[in-house]
Formats: sequence, structure tokens, C-alpha cells
Amino acid sequence: MKKILKGFLFLLSLLIVIFLIMNWDVKHGAETYKKSHPMVETGMLQGKINVLNEGEDFYHSLFNDIQSAEKSIWIHFFITRDDNISNQFFNLLKQRARDGLDVRLSVDFLGSDISSESMNDMKKSGVHIVKSRPISLKNVFYSLHHRNHRRLISIDGSISYIGGFNMGDEYLGKDPKLGYWRDYHLRIEGEDGRELANQFKKDWDEDGGERLNPISKSYHSIKENQSSYYYIFSTGDGIVDKTVEWINGAKSSITITTPYFIPNTSLVDALKKAVKRGVEINIIVPDDTDAWFTKPPSYRIEKKLLKSGVNMYLYQKGFFHGKVIIIDHKWADVGTANWDPRSFYLNDESNCIIEDREVVKELEKLLEGDIEESKKLTLKEFKKLPSWEKWLRKTPQWVYYYF
Repeated sequence: MKKILKGFLFLLSLLIVIFLIMNWDVKHGAETYKKSHPMVETGMLQGKINVLNEGEDFYHSLFNDIQSAEKSIWIHFFITRDDNISNQFFNLLKQRARDGLDVRLSVDFLGSDISSESMNDMKKSGVHIVKSRPISLKNVFYSLHHRNHRRLISIDGSISYIGGFNMGDEYLGKDPKLGYWRDYHLRIEGEDGRELANQFKKDWDEDGGERLNPISKSYHSIKENQSSYYYIFSTGDGIVDKTVEWINGAKSSITITTPYFIPNTSLVDALKKAVKRGVEINIIVPDDTDAWFTKPPSYRIEKKLLKSGVNMYLYQKGFFHGKVIIIDHKWADVGTANWDPRSFYLNDESNCIIEDREVVKELEKLLEGDIEESKKLTLKEFKKLPSWEKWLRKTPQWVYYYF
């Protein structure tokens, strides 16, 4: 018994030491990277915006644009599967590469699971491929946690996609556990697509791909039905400060949707102060999630916000993955950043800020439908939690920093 106890204490001590080393390495790496990669906020841009929130519509639109491309197809996904819809995608990229187009596919080093066979097959057809944010011996633990969570798609420097969808059958609602998949993605067409293309170029160059020339000219443009928008490309807590600024500036209403909800103290305080100012706040999160461990730490936060007067809704139809913020019915943010520590401190993220009342109205109408598919969270729900979830509510912040 003494040997077992000593063995357990030794193992526990070893795990604590490894965690402390990892924590120091991650924090040091994140601070260093943030200094050399400050948050980028573009100037105001113009383009035609289409909102896509069904996987079938997203893939139909994207595949059509790939088929119609004239010069270049640059795509980064955080997750890329090797399943039915993915293989349709790979075949299309191979076809366009054989047609002589500049076809480039970037996938996150850890987030994607494309087989070597599929990758080699694409390369033989002329598709250029990199694995984004590879593991580095310098700040090795940080390089493990630092992921390229952006989804950046640029076609001919004129058509851009940004939002929550990745490449895989689950985004078509074919995951038997998650079922229907709800998301929000933007297709933007216009001359100002160069801004997103050049961010893709920065990431591609940094990931070790052959050097790309900046996009200086789009191949086609659109002049009618244009909306005003701009991009934010972030790594680290700059996006937290920006979000707090948005909340503090709200006068009448805030709508937030996110698949994972573990905001830090500054965000929670900003939301509570907004309610005291008379701002109506509605937050939509999924009831069922693909990352169960993110839910218990959020319960304490949700409970505090409910008591302060925030309305929270649990999406019931399937899995909700959209990342949207709407302020005062005037402008909206649609992007890749979740309300969790990974997006706020560790990941590369991309957000599109839309200043167009018509697009905002469309988003609000869609979100109203999402609320109808949700149940309103009440304090009574917390009494029904199983014991293990109640215990995990106390997960310390230094642990869920990595959630």
C-alpha cells in the first residue's frame, strides 16, 4: 500500500511539474508571438455580402466559385476531413490545378486529418499544400496549443469566405451524435478581397510555403449592392479588449452566439455593466456540444449572468457553431473567434465587422429563428445537473485556459 501511495504521489508530482513547465512555456510563447504579430484591423472595405448558414448552401456556393475561378484558389481550413464531401473538394482542387490555376490548400497542423495518400494525390495534380502552424522546438508547448483557427478562402482575389464552416461531412449534419449543424459564414465579392488574400499570404509564408506575391489586382469586381465591412485578424488578447470595447459602447441591445462560452472576468463584467445601463443581452449557446469539458466551467459564469439579467438560450435543433455578435441592430461581427480562452489567447482568428443595416437585419432574422429553436435557460436548470458536472463547475481558470 505504501509503494502504491508513493508511486501515486510521484506521478502526481511529475504531472504538476510538467504542467508548470508547459504553462510557463505557453504564456512566454504567446507573449513573444503577440509582440511580433499585433492585431490587424483593416480600413473600411466594400463588397457584396451573402450570409450562408447551412452546410449544403456553403459547399454549393464554394464549389461553384472554385469551378468558375480564373486565376487563383487559396484556401485555409482549420479542420479538413478525409470523407465524402472532402473528397469531392479534393477532386475539384485537382481538376482546377490541372487546368493551370494557382491552387493552394492550407490546413491546420493538428486540426486536420487528411491522409498522406490524399495529400500526395493532390500534390501530383499540382495543388500546393502546407500544414499550418507546425510544431516548433522553440516554445514547443506553445506551438502545440497555438493553432490557425482562421478559415480564409480567396478566389481570384475577388471572392472571399470567412466564418465557422470547415471541410467535412459533419458540417452537412451527418455526424450521428451532433446531428443538424448550424453555422454562420460569409461570402464577400468585390475588389477589396485583396485584404483577406494578403492575410492568407502572410500565414502561408510563415508556415513555410513558397513565397507568394501580394494580391495587387482582382480579376473581376462588382459595383452594385455593396456593403461596408472591415476585417480583424488577431492572435492573443487584442480581440478581448476589442470585444469589451464593443460591449461598453452598446446602447440598446447585444446578441451573442458562440459554441463555447467561457469568457474571462473583463468580458463578464462588461456584460453585467451593460445590463445595468439598460442594454438587452441575448446569448445563444448549444445545449449539446462536441466538447463536453467546456460546459461545466461555463455554468458558474452563466449563473452569474442570468442573475444580472442576461437572457441565455440553449439551442435544441442540433449543434450550434456560429460565432456572431450584433450590437444595437446597427452592425455585426461574423468570424471564427469563440468565447473561450483558446480563441482569446492562443489561436489565430479572423473576424468580419459588417456595417450594413440590411445585412444586419438578415442576420437578426436568422438568429430569431435560432432562438425559436432554443429553450431559455433558467436558474432551475442548474439544480438538475448531475453531481459530476456540479463538481466540475469549480474547474480553476488556470486549467480551463487550455479549453
